[in-house]
Amino acid sequence: MISLHNVVKNFGNTRAVDNISFDVTEGENAVLLGTSGCGKTTTLRMINRLTEISAGEIHVGGKNIKEIPPEELRRNIGYVLQHNGLFPHYTIAQNISIVPELLKWPKQKIEKRILQLMEQLHLPSEYLSFYPQQLSGGQQQRVGLARALAADPPILLMDEPFGALDAITRRSITKEFSKLEALKNKTVVMVTHDIQEAFEMGDVVLLMDEGKIVQQGNAIELLFHPKNNFVADFFSSQKMQLELNAVLLKDIWHGLPSLQGKVPGNIIKIDENNSLWEALEKLNFQKSKMLLIKNAALGEVRFAGYDSLFTGLEALKEKSHE
Repeated sequence: MISLHNVVKNFGNTRAVDNISFDVTEGENAVLLGTSGCGKTTTLRMINRLTEISAGEIHVGGKNIKEIPPEELRRNIGYVLQHNGLFPHYTIAQNISIVPELLKWPKQKIEKRILQLMEQLHLPSEYLSFYPQQLSGGQQQRVGLARALAADPPILLMDEPFGALDAITRRSITKEFSKLEALKNKTVVMVTHDIQEAFEMGDVVLLMDEGKIVQQGNAIELLFHPKNNFVADFFSSQKMQLELNAVLLKDIWHGLPSLQGKVPGNIIKIDENNSLWEALEKLNFQKSKMLLIKNAALGEVRFAGYDSLFTGLEALKEKSHE
């Protein structure tokens, strides 16, 4: 769906993006992660020609973007900004309808699409007559996403979409966004400097430094198989929490005890697709000593307590280094 081949971007004598190549397949969520100034936003902006490349090629849907007029290219690519970019003197309905109106959609079709997005993004329909300043930061961010998705583009670019939100709102909305029906079957490229956000939102994470892609992969690959010292150091300050969030119960399944005899009392049922962090939270919050974990695919159940969860994590780490 999106391919970058030896892409370079120079600003005068400064090389912001240095000969990078990667592919994003249809329906995949790719996250550009790195510190400020590493070139991730410049890379994102080159995909929809908000910034022109200095060298190399970018293909979208099999076409070289230089052969597509910028306006036509952008109509098929949704774009979500950090500060939502909503027009303050437009109502929510007017903000969402901007691109469909440019595409000359019939009024009835636009109204139907707006109501569909409001429902999918869990926004009450009465907000349509409101103005952006009447909504909370999280609600404004959802409206910004609705506007980007209004014309149902196959590709969505997101530049620090939750960066303007406070930490608590950011955590909750990140989890919610990753499960939204409106984002299913979309090809997404997102920029963030937040590691946990990258791991939660991305099928693949591309870690950048000084305009280069240092390593790409999923959370477990980056945490357990760092390519060099930069990658290891980048995650070191949050490593334990990142590991607990990245590793799912199904990842340590074969290291968990099987059911033996009678089911003990004071037990919590949990799904194998929960993370170790979520499992530990359940044990702590509900003051239970044991989890009963269901694996629907295998038709099996296993048990786990604090000790077995950490034992399973260590076993997985050892196996990954073999």
